Amino acid sequence: MQHLLDKKIIVQGFPGCFHEEAAIKYFGTQKLNIIPSTTFNLLGEKLVNNPKDHLAIIAIENSIAGTILQNYRILREKQLRVIGEEYLRIRHNLMALPNQRIEDINEVHSHPMALNQCLEFLAKYPHIRLVESDDTALSAKNIRENKLNNIAAIASETAARIYDLEILNHGIETSNVNYTRFFIVQDATQILPEGAYDKASIYMRVSHEKGSLMRALACLYNNDINLTKLQSFPVLGSVNEYYFHIDVEFDDFKKYKKMMSEIDVATLMVDVLGVYKKANIYDHQTIG
Repeated sequence: MQHLLDKKIIVQGFPGCFHEEAAIKYFGTQKLNIIPSTTFNLLGEKLVNNPKDHLAIIAIENSIAGTILQNYRILREKQLRVIGEEYLRIRHNLMALPNQRIEDINEVHSHPMALNQCLEFLAKYPHIRLVESDDTALSAKNIRENKLNNIAAIASETAARIYDLEILNHGIETSNVNYTRFFIVQDATQILPEGAYDKASIYMRVSHEKGSLMRALACLYNNDINLTKLQSFPVLGSVNEYYFHIDVEFDDFKKYKKMMSEIDVATLMVDVLGVYKKANIYDHQTIG
């Protein structure tokens, strides 16, 4: 992984964001050259424009909010390749300038995904207006830089420490089984890092007829391949036609290659988004 550490890591967010925390967890060090990006689309553009010395980390699904569909589109349209994955336990915290109470708060600012994951807690305070922003950490940063009283942010403990905010409530997410899955991606023109691969992310398109999807999925069963995700996406400009994104896990790379040769025949189109090492299985018993 050492040569990957030499890369600049593009994240969606600002210092203290969850993308940065996921990058640190994946690479195992805080000595990373983090490049902030305000949006996921801009993240993709930065990677395409700097393919040789940049990587990116991009959220792809959350256990509460579900699949982040726009990010699959970005990966496909910008031809980015998945080279790894990471799961991060998400703990949301309500924070504000020091010496304020939650009764003093009129607005809560954060990324819409974070607000969505905290709705049960926020419903207890109907007087508080929810304001969407580009990033959790950016919300905290704005409060500090603009000295905004009566306004709180939802962000990480790291963000509270960086921007010197006081945490009013810890862990306000609706479920303590709250994790986000991230992809580590590179431009598709770059050489795939060496490694022991046991997982793949794949796009496929099947004909609009009975049994077409089942015939494709049978290729997995026949080769002892485990299906861990199945997500459909409409084909732009078509009616009743869909892409399917699948994640598969395997113990034998030869079986995976055989499965791919069979699924190529059983589908109208198949494209490998990435082959990589699967992250450790998240133990929900130890999350709370």
